Amino acid sequence: MPHYFVSYSSREPHVQILLDALSLVLGAHFQQRRTPEALVSGKSQFDRIVKGIAQASFCVVILDGLRPNVVLEYGIMIGKEKSVLLFQEQFAEVDAPGLFPEGFEVERTPLNIDTQVSDIKDLNRATWFRNDPKKTRRLVLEEYRKKRKEIPDFVEIEGTGPLFN
Repeated sequence: MPHYFVSYSSREPHVQILLDALSLVLGAHFQQRRTPEALVSGKSQFDRIVKGIAQASFCVVILDGLRPNVVLEYGIMIGKEKSVLLFQEQFAEVDAPGLFPEGFEVERTPLNIDTQVSDIKDLNRATWFRNDPKKTRRLVLEEYRKKRKEIPDFVEIEGTGPLFN
């Protein structure tokens, strides 16, 4: 089964809602792969990430948290010329505290791509809503369909039934 690779910040607990929506909408046709959770002795996590991205039919980036690893993986996706579905939650923040050692007081700040990652400010980002799972599932389907000409293993997915209504 073809797969898509997801880059996201595991420090953002609400992102699980979007990960579930992706699985529900795309799961019958694509396997979801993410950064390996368990390190394997003798294997590089970075090499496994690059390989997962390279072999993916398409990729998904969830900007919430704006963690450096997500930005790096997004750059690899661009370098590998992968089609990317780009998402940002309505109230996304930058996980600034995660960049500093414990005890160093820094507040989270709203995510503002125009100033924080201005190189991509002109790219369309889909705004998803953690408090509206059905709306988020419909959004996933819409964003996937927009890439029909760019995804080599594209499969038309019907947008009806209780999952979407």
